[in-house]
Amino acid sequence: MMTKEKKINIFIVDDNKIFSIALKAQIETSFIKKPIKVYSFETGEACMKKFKEEEPQLVILDYHLNSNIPDAADGIKVLDWIKKKNSETNVIMLTSDDHIDIAVKSFKHGASDYVVKTETQFKKINYSLLNLFKMIEAKVEARRYKYIITGLGIGFALFVAGIIVIHIFRPSLLILPN
Repeated sequence: MMTKEKKINIFIVDDNKIFSIALKAQIETSFIKKPIKVYSFETGEACMKKFKEEEPQLVILDYHLNSNIPDAADGIKVLDWIKKKNSETNVIMLTSDDHIDIAVKSFKHGASDYVVKTETQFKKINYSLLNLFKMIEAKVEARRYKYIITGLGIGFALFVAGIIVIHIFRPSLLILPN
């Protein structure tokens, strides 16, 4: 189970402001019971300025980011920046182009998923987010169990070490009375 205190930060990076607003509203409505905070950015540069501060677990990134602002970084460049800053950040690459080479390129650069902007885009994004939420929860649980097992191992090792020390320095403490 995900803790209530730990919010999942989601960044939407798309130069289409109307699409970003609609997507943000749709995510917040669809996942109302999830502890999420959604941020929107029109450029990758704006996203990266906020990246270190908010440390998003998920980024929904438009492939063609530089269509409205010609010298803005494109989606692949932003994806590379994101993965360089935090390789654990999950990125869903969005594009209006249904070309396999764009999908392959996105995955090669570290995208977790690839969604084509069509009439079912929000449903596909929801499905992808749901799967990524499950992955994040599984990683949190695995980390928690790792700490528990490590703690138990250390506790057992200290117990055994204590018995050995007692055996060496006060063996009479270990002898049971008849």
